[in-house]
Amino acid sequence: MNREGLTVGVNFVVLWLLQIFVCNAVYLGIYLNVQIYLMFILFLPANYSKSLVLLLSALMGFCIDLFSGELGLHMAACTLIAYLRPYLLKRISTSDELEIPPVNRIHFGQYFVYTGILVFLHHLLLFSLETFSSGDVFFIVIRTLFSVVLNVILIGLVRIVVTI
Repeated sequence: MNREGLTVGVNFVVLWLLQIFVCNAVYLGIYLNVQIYLMFILFLPANYSKSLVLLLSALMGFCIDLFSGELGLHMAACTLIAYLRPYLLKRISTSDELEIPPVNRIHFGQYFVYTGILVFLHHLLLFSLETFSSGDVFFIVIRTLFSVVLNVILIGLVRIVVTI
């Protein structure tokens, strides 16, 4: 196994355990959900094939579902953002080569768009499937927006601390 594969494997396990044992145990109210495991999908190497990203993302979602009692919800939301990820990367990349936008002053706009859109879509699908009622659209939208703001900030802070 190469170094990059080992790093991805370690990231998978660490973020999965962090989500299950820390983030799922922290209750910040009905409107705020910490989903730190999304970092795994968001920051997979850009050179990975679409099918590998889909497979790894579905596996992460499945593992989260196993320990959260919501079989299929996280897996569906993770698969959605894994599917849309390469298209968004193409749209925000400034060069011909796909790259994950770093969190810094120069690329903050790209980072914010990339992370914000994918986290928003993940949460919107996750909370819609969880609620499964069209009568609660306002609740779903508010819950999605609050959780997106929290997670984009948290993911950015973790990304800054880890890369330093």
